[in-house]
Order: sequence, then C-alpha cells, then structure tokens
Amino acid sequence: MIKRIGLVAISAALMAIATDATAQPATDAMPGKAIYDATCAACHDHPEASRAPGRASIRAMRPSSVEYHMTVGYMRTQAKNLSPAQRKDLTDWLSAGQPDNSGWLQRAQCKGAAARIDAGAKPAIATWGLDAHNTRAETAAQAGLHKADFAKLDLAWAVGLPQTPTMRSQPVVAGDTLYIVASDAGRMYAFDVHTGCAKWQFEDAAPLRSSISYGELAPGRPVIVAGDANGFVLAIDARDGKPIWRTDARLVEANRITGTPVIYNGRVFAPLSATEINHAVDETYECCKAQGAVVALDLKTGKKLWVGRTMVEATKTQKSRVGTQMWGPSGAPIWSTPAIDKKRGLLYVGTGEQNSIPFVETTDAIVAFDLATGARKWSFQATARDLWHYACPKGPNCFGAETGITVDHDFGGSVVIAKRADGRDILLAGQKSGAVWALDPDNNGKLVWTTRFSKGGGNGGIHWGVAIDGHKVFAALNDNNPPSADYPMSGVALHALDIDTGKVIWTAKGEGDCSGDRKARYAACQTRIGFSPAPLVVDGAVVQGSVDGILRVFDADSGAELWRYDTMKTFDTVNGVAANGGAIDSSPYVAAGGMLFVVSGYGRFGEVPGNVLLAFKPKK
Repeated sequence: MIKRIGLVAISAALMAIATDATAQPATDAMPGKAIYDATCAACHDHPEASRAPGRASIRAMRPSSVEYHMTVGYMRTQAKNLSPAQRKDLTDWLSAGQPDNSGWLQRAQCKGAAARIDAGAKPAIATWGLDAHNTRAETAAQAGLHKADFAKLDLAWAVGLPQTPTMRSQPVVAGDTLYIVASDAGRMYAFDVHTGCAKWQFEDAAPLRSSISYGELAPGRPVIVAGDANGFVLAIDARDGKPIWRTDARLVEANRITGTPVIYNGRVFAPLSATEINHAVDETYECCKAQGAVVALDLKTGKKLWVGRTMVEATKTQKSRVGTQMWGPSGAPIWSTPAIDKKRGLLYVGTGEQNSIPFVETTDAIVAFDLATGARKWSFQATARDLWHYACPKGPNCFGAETGITVDHDFGGSVVIAKRADGRDILLAGQKSGAVWALDPDNNGKLVWTTRFSKGGGNGGIHWGVAIDGHKVFAALNDNNPPSADYPMSGVALHALDIDTGKVIWTAKGEGDCSGDRKARYAACQTRIGFSPAPLVVDGAVVQGSVDGILRVFDADSGAELWRYDTMKTFDTVNGVAANGGAIDSSPYVAAGGMLFVVSGYGRFGEVPGNVLLAFKPKK
C-alpha cells in the first residue's frame, strides 16, 4: 500500500513499524473499522488539513496509549460517546498487525562492562537547553566533535523503538549511557552510547510527553526527571530505571507537561501546558479553565513547593449559545523549557495564546518568575489579544474573537540567556509569528530589538526555539509562506543574527531534495520542508533538522552547508526492531563523546512518522 502522509507517499516498507506480516492483520470486517470511519477518519485520514496524527501513526501506538487519548487525552471529545466495548473494538482494529517486539529488550541487553552505569559520571548533556541558560551550544571539548568532523560523519548504529511513531524527546548523556524517552509508548530507555545495547527500560501508564533532565539526589545517586501526558512529574533512578516519586503537578485536569522539567539547586521546575484547545470544539465543554504555570518541586521527595501562574485562576463568565457555562481567563500555556537566571534569582518562560476571555497581558509573552517563591515579577507581551483554540474563530466557544485576533502566535521555544559584546545579559526568544525578540533582563524585560522574518502561523514561524554561539543567535523558520513585500525574507531558512542588534548576518535557505535515490525511493517526492526543531551549535557547526527528514549541518560563520543526511528511510537496527526515520521535529539531537545522536520520526501535523534513534561518528 502507498499512503500519502505529509511530505511523501510512504511505501509499504516504511510502514514496518506498524504492521507485521506474521501478525493478524486488520480487516474491514472487524467492528473497529466502522467505528474508526464514523468517529476518527475525518481527521486522521487527512492529517495535513487536521493537524492530527495520520492513521499510520496511531496504528503504531501502544494500545494503552490509544485508550489514553480516547479517555483522557486529545481525543476524549471525539470519543466521548463511545462505550468501553466500542473503544476496545477500535483499539483492537488499530493495533491489529503490530509486530511482536516483546523479546527485543532481552535480546539487546548489554553484557559485561557495557551493562554497568557509572553513577558518578558527570553528564555531558543534562537537559533540553544543554545548560541552565538554554544556549543549546556545545564546545568541541564538551561534545568531543570539531566543526571539521561533521563532514566525515558516518552512521555508527541505529535503534528502533517500538510503538512510538513520534520521536519528540531529546536524549541526555552521562558517561557511556544515553537516556531517551519513547513518547507514545510511555517508555524510557538507557542505551550504551558505543553500541546501542540496552541497559534498562522504564514504562509509565501514560505517554511520556517531555524531554528529560539529569541530576543528582545525592552523590552517586543520579536521577532523571520527566513529565507525562497526565500532567505528572516523574523521578526515575538513572542507575536502574526504577521510579523514585511521581507528583501531580496539574492545576486542573487539562494541564499537561510538554516542556522539559529543569533540575536546579535541589528543585525541579516543571512547566505546565494544556489540552483544552482540542476540547473546546465540543459545545458542551466548559471552556476554559487551564492556565500555564511553573511548578517547583523538591528534587528528593517530589513535594510541591510553589506554583507560579501565568494568570489569575479562571472563574465563571457567560453561557454559550447552548447554555454551557464558560470560564476565563485561560490560556498562556508553557510549551517550552524554563531558563534559570541565578544572578537575578529569576526563571524565564515563554507563553502561548489565550483560550478564553477576559484578555490578559501574559499570553504570547515572556514571563519572569521569582526562583524562590514563584511570584510573577514582570512580563513582556509580544502579541496581544491572541484568542485561539480549535473552535476559533467562529465556533460556539470562541467568545472574544470579535475583539481579538486568531493567529496562534505562541512562544513555542525556550528563552535563552545570552551576553552582549559589552558583557551585559540579554534575553532572546523566537516566536511562531516569525520574529526573534531581545529583551533587557535588568530593565523588567524592556525591548532591546526585534527582527521578524514572516507572518508566521500555527506551526510556522520559529517553532521550537533558537540557539546561540556567543556572538550570533540562530533562528530556524518552519513556515513555507512565500516571500512578500511585507516579509521579503519569508520561507524555510536558517538565519544567523547579531545578538546585539538583531541584524541578519547570513541566511541559509531550505531547499527540498527530490533528486536521485530519494526520488526513486518514493512514489511521490514533494518539496514541503520546514526547519521546525531548535538548532544545536557544536564548535562552529549548526545542526538543523527538517520535517522533510533531512539532517543538515551549516557553518556557523558563513552559513555554508557542511553535511546532510537523509533519515527518511528504513534502517537495520542493532536491537532487531523494525525502524524507519521520518520527519525531524521538536527535540531531535545532541552531541556527546565524539558522537552525534539524532531521533527521526514525527507522526503529528501531517508529518511522516518514524521510530529510530541514530548514532553518528566521524570516519577514521
């Protein structure tokens, strides 16, 4: 079967993660097929338009994760009228034909010295932003790679992760162990960095949604923290994968954790997002109560210490046209990883859109919280009155759209703390509006400069963040809107800007690759690309992934392309799990120990699913 999903029509070989010729295949006679057609097909068979995972993606998911989404997660509104028996029939049909990977972990288990974990190893990569300031920059000494090494990179090994079509979690690395989350499968793994053999597995009841952070409970007792799709923060023993504590961080049921919980000074700082943008399409849903927040927890016990809200708690407002009680204000979810400012005792986050009125000044904003108390100290709003959810602008629950705008211009990426040429600090952040903002942390977030490249959009603009190299900030543009009189620099590209002024130093335009072997491999080869992930800077090289599945490396000084690698293909894996790459999105890469580690596959927003972890090292 050839199925068009996003960029390409993927051949049956690339669907190996979801089907197994030896397993009982799905048939139209199964009762779940009719339920799918009536309840799910309108969105999941048209992922480019709906932004929902395609059918191939949900077929690859763990059955319990499919059940989660129908009862608690994004699809609970669409599935609310299904009985437990109907949900089971639907799940059975969707999971029919999945390969039996129950024995892979035992077969791929590390042996001898490779199985050991050095509990005293200092992490090479400890969190999403690589450091407390979210610079996403590594020196050659930290990474074990020089700029010249990138032109010589070769695939060292590949690992397939079962039941997870979306690779959204960035690894952390300590010693010779790499830790990574398989989001849809609700699993966390420890792998040997040299060979890809497995050291341990942890499985959660819910999907694991965030990237992870590595720290110490005590000397010789390393810990990993992560956030799950239920809004809980988990602490896992890095030595053996056993749970230590699990804390409900939610303010309301709809809260989730998307950004990475950060470990600092004996505390965990967890950012809260929310799922109400999906639920609001239901006329009977009381829209909306969830706000973004940062929750501080004790690292040793998980005890909640303080909550910093992005706005006041929602209260009852008007009734909808069908008599449903509305609530507000709501919104300003935090999708990204907090930045820690030890010097000023502050924590910085970017926020998302407003979900219900009255309007507030902390949506689509940069917000500073007190590290000790969670008190909100200041905020800078980049886009005012941005009211958005999936029922906007004309749905029954979209009150306020007539006096606001509906553009969905989140700060999806993290705030970066950088230094200007004169040594003063500056805050940098990219927005889905297509703009980079620079603020003064010593003047309550006063605007220093802004540079805008495009009109942006829901998945457009600067999607997952920026990176710096000390003198330049690197901003990747995801949207493919053509250049215009208002935005002559619009279009997929990686831009290097001067940190002091925002002046563009160079631009590397994204170009689709439909030539040679790549064109032959696919029944159709389209050129829709997008630089969605945040860049990674390593010793003067800028690593940039794209939703077309191609990994590119650019020279930080000139923008010249140094290397590229096509991940959108099948791989032979060291653990024997069938694997293919797909779109590169969200949080896909780190460098450590002389190797570059990359995850490929993103079964959201009409993008190509995949389930592979790749390790590259320079040819000798």
